[in-house]
Amino acid sequence: MQLTLNEQQRLIEESALNFLSRQPEVTGPWYEAGPESGPEPGPESRHNLRWMPMWRAFAEMGWLGLPLPAQAGGFDGGAVETGLLMRAFGRYGVNMPYHGGILLAARMLAAIGTPAQRDRWLPAVIDGSRRLTLAHDEPQCHDPWAPRATVARREGSGWRLHGAKLLVPDADGADALLVSARIENEGRAPKPDADAERDGQALFLVPMRDSVAEGLRLHRCHTVDGTAAADVWLDGAHVEADAMLGAGDGGDAAPVLHRLLAEGAIALCWEACGAMQAAFERTAAYVRQREQFGRPLASFQSVQHTLAEMAVCCEEAIAACELAALRVDAGLRDATDAVALAAMAKSKVGRAARYVSQQAVQLHGGMGVSEELPIAGLFRKLTRFQQQDGSPSWHAARYGRAMLASGAWRDSRTLPSSDRSCAEATTTWICN
Repeated sequence: MQLTLNEQQRLIEESALNFLSRQPEVTGPWYEAGPESGPEPGPESRHNLRWMPMWRAFAEMGWLGLPLPAQAGGFDGGAVETGLLMRAFGRYGVNMPYHGGILLAARMLAAIGTPAQRDRWLPAVIDGSRRLTLAHDEPQCHDPWAPRATVARREGSGWRLHGAKLLVPDADGADALLVSARIENEGRAPKPDADAERDGQALFLVPMRDSVAEGLRLHRCHTVDGTAAADVWLDGAHVEADAMLGAGDGGDAAPVLHRLLAEGAIALCWEACGAMQAAFERTAAYVRQREQFGRPLASFQSVQHTLAEMAVCCEEAIAACELAALRVDAGLRDATDAVALAAMAKSKVGRAARYVSQQAVQLHGGMGVSEELPIAGLFRKLTRFQQQDGSPSWHAARYGRAMLASGAWRDSRTLPSSDRSCAEATTTWICN
């Protein structure tokens, strides 16, 4: 499958590649100085980010508003347009809070926020003057679509939040956290089914203001690829009633939350494809130059076979991403379809990323893990991608269960009826 881009999509991709190729600093660490981990550094350093000028440049390029609705000042970009931008980010190792801040938090605010919430935050997010980030991942919960353990308890006219969030990107620099939580007084216990859409989940805007909010503690850290993040503890953090997105609508944020998490996972797959392609091209160039036993490494048949397999992995991965993005842009019935597409893409791209990243390091030898070569950074980025929001094998099992539950394969015109019992047994084995 090959995606034919329209003129607008080509311009997005070309402008992103041209701009990023001239901006090597986007790959550096987020913070200019300070410890790599530890408690919150305080208000004087929360916005001491070396990449802030670049973030404003992203706003001028229109990238911060690309996936947001036109009525909010965005550009109504679809999954394909967003994917092309993310692929360029992956190719050049962009290390900025675009995924958690724009693709997740800002889109969720645009989807279910009240008019007052949207008017207050979205224009400032689009012009780069304010930043949001989603606080969603929790301890001992690798399933992003499972109900959250963090609870919101009504207190007077507001809410008290209790729980913990792990590895929240840009938590130390964001102007507000978008915290996912379960409404405790809804009288509904969390459901074991990760696809349940009526589990009383809600999203709350927790402003950081000039200092860390009362009842909220941060522990700053970095992920394996150098992304600045923080663990967040909510010890009765108080927010006003209007902090809940869509306040007054019952707090049922689960359908939108699940759908946008799935679309965000697909966007991460596009980013991984860009990193994989960069790793492949750099490795191919290296083995053509590096000589061993009097001839280039690229002349050895085993190396040629490895490069060929890496190229196939890159093509298969981008095909899975294109399929998922086209399905999203064509319209989905519900969040369950989006989650299944994300599982399909993540399982395929995750396995390909593992092979490409490992072989890139292998063919570079010991230099492949040194900071002097970009391959090491690409390897770390792809390693994080493989484990982020569930491993490829976990997503493969989830996709198998979704296909078995849908029963769509029973209507196949290419699968003989005599083979369908075997197909059902195989699908059952995959799911278990």
